[in-house]
Amino acid sequence: MTSIASYTQFGGYHAETASLTNVLAAEGVTAPHTDKPYSEAMLLGIGGGLGAGYILWEFKEHGAKVLVVGWQNRWQYTTQFYENLCKRINVKPTFHETGSQKAAATQLEDALKAGHAAVAWVDQAQMPYLQLPKSLEGHIGHLVAIYGIEDGDALADDLAAKPFRIPQEIMASARARIGSYKNRLLLVSGDGTDDLPGAIMAGIQDEIDHLSRDSDSFSLPTFQKWGKMMTHPKNAKGWPVVFADRRGLYGALKSVYEGIELVSTGGGMRGLYADFLDEAAPIVNLPALGEVAGQYRALAEQWRALAELALPDNNEPLRETKNLLRERYDVLMQNGGDGQDGMQALTARLDVLYAAHHRTFPMSDAEIDALFETLGEGLLALYQAEVKVLAALKAAI
Repeated sequence: MTSIASYTQFGGYHAETASLTNVLAAEGVTAPHTDKPYSEAMLLGIGGGLGAGYILWEFKEHGAKVLVVGWQNRWQYTTQFYENLCKRINVKPTFHETGSQKAAATQLEDALKAGHAAVAWVDQAQMPYLQLPKSLEGHIGHLVAIYGIEDGDALADDLAAKPFRIPQEIMASARARIGSYKNRLLLVSGDGTDDLPGAIMAGIQDEIDHLSRDSDSFSLPTFQKWGKMMTHPKNAKGWPVVFADRRGLYGALKSVYEGIELVSTGGGMRGLYADFLDEAAPIVNLPALGEVAGQYRALAEQWRALAELALPDNNEPLRETKNLLRERYDVLMQNGGDGQDGMQALTARLDVLYAAHHRTFPMSDAEIDALFETLGEGLLALYQAEVKVLAALKAAI
């Protein structure tokens, strides 16, 4: 079996939206206003746009604390996001699930033989090109598009400009590792919608409703909660409590930078959503959306500034960590599977830094307190800015 010939569009910004964008392009689904494949920004907006989420995982067996930040509407329920998006653009989603690796392999092979690429749910740490520590296996989910099997390898599209080859046995393990995913695949079919304005307005209203909720887990108040937790001295999830012994703080701050800057376009996807508003404004005849787009771009820069503060330049190990993360990400995104060799030295140096600072953080107690205070203030300011921009979006429609 070889790759699907129609799968020629690679890369993107955010795993959930990029994978489906490129699968739809391979299926020949086009946007009514361009007669070309949908942009990733347009699909993000129609799917419900932005979300909010913050979880600080504590993995006691290896002393790691990993931050997960959600940026997309229903980021914790990806099947719901896809169902809403597909319904709005008049495309049929078909989900395949099974507890059997053998059955899962058959489902994938049947889809590819029929000429259909698939979105696959995988264990991020088992994707070999990401060069993540084995200790993270089973902890963080991820999505990729699979568009072929060749010489014993699965051919995958995962945000980079070029594809990746993953041995079939590793891909099978990655698909099965997180039990709740049930080896899930998404296939799509259909010609798409003629009512693009209706799809756009439904997506915008979905974001407004979603982010207007009072949930401090999956809506805007989660960023306020995160800001408060940065300096809370008694809450079990307060950073002064969680990191009282400093163990794992290096990894958590590294996660802050990665989660904001190197996952989902940088700036917490706010810039990508701004692109959607600019593209949508003339279609729905709402010029005010363009003004709101500018506010979302400013919000993206505010998030990027926070990411920079998490690994401050005036601390040499943290500055080096930030630069290495950025360099490794750029190598991967530009070169895809061809970039793995170029990443190895960068990953090795990051491993050295992690080993040196995982238990002993390279700051004094006073400096750590000041950093927590700065990040907390920044997050509370971001929460207020998010609320303000959401109000502007409401007013614009």
